[in-house]
Amino acid sequence: MGLIRYLEKAFSMIPVIENPRILDLGCGTGVPTLWIANNYQGSITAIDPDRHAIDRLLSKINDRNLSDRVTALNISFSGFRASPGYFDIIVAEGFLNVVGFEATFPDVIGLLRKNGYCIIHDAFEDHEKKCDFIRTNDCRIVNTLLLDENVWWNDYYRQLEAEIKPIENASLRELFSSDIKEIETYRLSPAEFRSVYYIVEKL
Repeated sequence: MGLIRYLEKAFSMIPVIENPRILDLGCGTGVPTLWIANNYQGSITAIDPDRHAIDRLLSKINDRNLSDRVTALNISFSGFRASPGYFDIIVAEGFLNVVGFEATFPDVIGLLRKNGYCIIHDAFEDHEKKCDFIRTNDCRIVNTLLLDENVWWNDYYRQLEAEIKPIENASLRELFSSDIKEIETYRLSPAEFRSVYYIVEKL
């Protein structure tokens, strides 16, 4: 989907780090993970509690011969163990929106080295409050990147709808029922779908 270019733009806002150790939180089936692997050297650890999603990512990793650089783990963040300050870059694509921003952000930052970077994609709701919270946790906001409702329509939902619309088989169409419902929700309240990238440096 077209939204990956905004992750690319967020990455362009941090300095180049040679052979970084990268953590991808809530990686799902690995669209961001694989983009990172294709564009950055270093090692990537990708975690997600969804077994099916991790199995799909593992298949992609094997198909692309990336198993020497990308490790995919079927585990929740609460069960994940790593040394404090181990990672150079942490990516959280929607992860904090699911588990709770204020409840989990300090633990995420704890895994980041001093002067390391965290790229967070989150709902725009409570934006100023989140900015203040980030700053009170020994971090600075390098930049933010807003994805408004027009971005979500043009670069995601319109494309998704175009893929689903031609499907006539009822049982196959049922597989996309949650996507269809999400598109309907977007049409009712598009402004609620605004999101933002926070590009954060740990001080």
